[in-house]
Amino acid sequence: MDVRTRSAGTKPQTVPTAAPGMAGANAPPFILPGEHFAAALLFLLSGAAGVVLVAGDLAGGAFLSPRVAGVTHLFTLGWITTSIMGALYQFLPVALGKPIRSVRLAHASFALYVPGLAAFVIGLVLYRPVLMLAGAATFGAGILLFVGNLAATLHASKRRDVTWWALACAAFFLMITLVLGLALTGNLRWGYLGAGRVAALGVHLHVAIAGWVLLVMIGVGHRLLPMFLLSHGAGDRFAKAAVALIATGTGVLAFLHHAPRLVSYWTPAVLIAAGCAAFLLQARSFYARRHRPALDPGMRLAAAALSVLALALVLSTPVLLSVASARVATAYVAAVLLGISLFVAAHYYKIVPFLVWYHRFGPLAGTRPVPLVTELYSTRAATLAVSALVLGTIGMIAAIVAGYPVAARVSALMLLTGVVIESAQMLKLWRTRP
Repeated sequence: MDVRTRSAGTKPQTVPTAAPGMAGANAPPFILPGEHFAAALLFLLSGAAGVVLVAGDLAGGAFLSPRVAGVTHLFTLGWITTSIMGALYQFLPVALGKPIRSVRLAHASFALYVPGLAAFVIGLVLYRPVLMLAGAATFGAGILLFVGNLAATLHASKRRDVTWWALACAAFFLMITLVLGLALTGNLRWGYLGAGRVAALGVHLHVAIAGWVLLVMIGVGHRLLPMFLLSHGAGDRFAKAAVALIATGTGVLAFLHHAPRLVSYWTPAVLIAAGCAAFLLQARSFYARRHRPALDPGMRLAAAALSVLALALVLSTPVLLSVASARVATAYVAAVLLGISLFVAAHYYKIVPFLVWYHRFGPLAGTRPVPLVTELYSTRAATLAVSALVLGTIGMIAAIVAGYPVAARVSALMLLTGVVIESAQMLKLWRTRP
């Protein structure tokens, strides 16, 4: 993704197209993805700090506590979903040939979503039902605007490739996730789910992760990973299989979870697991066929994130067989959420530097000396952040399985350290000017 456009003296030079999968003539204003990335990083910092506070709960397998639920939403809806929104606004014009339908609506969605989610999490942790419900209604309205905007953009596109189908299915399951989440939120106030709360929570979590997040990861990663790795000839058969399997499995789970166990439990579990395996195989083929032997910090972090997701797939087996302890089940959820979080964090090291260069240095290329994209941030600091994030994640999962609260808190502090370093680098990038 390096933009090799140094200019010597005053003689203009030809500037090659950089990162064609991330910018084009219909690119949105810098502020649109930028505001989403900034808010997402604040949610990530809050979530990582929250993990330190709830490390003891996690090591004890208390994944149903309100504090743990609040931290979980800081990662799922705060860090991951807000990042996805910002990335899609930048990604859609090139991937689909159409810009987002309405930039104004995108800003309105952001204005509802971020404060609404913050209010919801505070209400959840402190158990303030009115604040929690008001926050849910507000960020829910933001999601509705986002999905409507995305649906209009998808409808206008003439392309119907694996990326289009992945995003179309993801948008649909985001709506299902919202409905299920609102039902769970209401249950905290009125208790109408009774003993079915845990099962409903499981359905909500897996529809959100598989149907929304993983489908976006497949659709976007299918385009970005080969570009960042300079990978050619890997094909897309595994990506197509992953989208079909995960979308089908999530659909069965969402609409037939009251059916007999073979249909409601085993069928979606096998389909989603097979889809995840297909996605990992697709990513592996991109890495295996890369023409850039040395991996930069971002792509090393992405590889580590995929390894954590593979570990989550292994941990899912005892959970599916109903032989897992509460700690193993918690470790499984932690591996899924942290693996996805690392994958998103990896792409910040690729996307944010390019956007800063594209908007602030690109217009000057050929007229004056400009830095390379990779020179906009410290590789040494990025490597330190990657090491802390990976070690913290692995330590956290191991400590939860073993039931060691002290080790879990130390690992959480390591994870927080990595988050702080990367966030500081992103802030420095944001403030970089020619």
